[in-house]
Amino acid sequence: MKLYVVLITVVIIIIYVSISCRYYIAAYLRHFKKELKYIKDKNKSLKTDLKTRYLPNKTIESGIELLDKELKSIGYKYKGEFIIPDNLRRELVYSKYSERTLKKLFVLITQHMGITDQGVELEVKNVSSKIRRSYAGLYNEGSETTDKKISIFVNPDYSYETVVSIIIHESTHYFLLSNGIRVKDRKMNEYLTDLATIYLGFGKYMLEGYKQTKKLIFVSELTRTTIEHKVGYLNYSDVKHTMKVIKKIRKNK
Repeated sequence: MKLYVVLITVVIIIIYVSISCRYYIAAYLRHFKKELKYIKDKNKSLKTDLKTRYLPNKTIESGIELLDKELKSIGYKYKGEFIIPDNLRRELVYSKYSERTLKKLFVLITQHMGITDQGVELEVKNVSSKIRRSYAGLYNEGSETTDKKISIFVNPDYSYETVVSIIIHESTHYFLLSNGIRVKDRKMNEYLTDLATIYLGFGKYMLEGYKQTKKLIFVSELTRTTIEHKVGYLNYSDVKHTMKVIKKIRKNK
């Protein structure tokens, strides 16, 4: 009997409080609903594209076959997967990718490729995140009057992996073109360079560096937008597929 009395009392109190505070409860529910919508919209705006493929399987496989043939002809020896030492990683991040530290990384990258002659200039430029660029790095082959040069454009919003993937891509241009490996079509040559970065053992860094990244920016109290960054000529799924194909080829040798 006592239990029923307690239950009835509790129910009456709840009803009384609900009626007395109905406006506050309604306001809280509206606020809660807005918060849920905000979280949903934010997650949707920050969702990255990891599934879209830029290249069909046939193009990737024929590119790898071409690289395998050309690299064998110059006596290239695969040295395993490239790993950046932890101390250099810290130097790169803490220096905000200074020219000095990127030059250290460049030396390690080219050594892994089998290049001992550093006959190229490395230039690092810090650029604004507000200005959109169609490129994050450039390789100039040089001429009779100019030297070979790699230019890296560091955006403050780039991740560590993105900066590393940019210098790997441009270093691979240097490696391939110095050995006379190229195709006539400019865009296909860029695809071939990206495939080569994975073939040469830099797949781990290209996979992470070529991910699309998004950053939420608050313009005002009521307005927000997202800044998107994507470098490279392959997408995340392209890199992932290429790594599987190369692993299979090496396993069958």
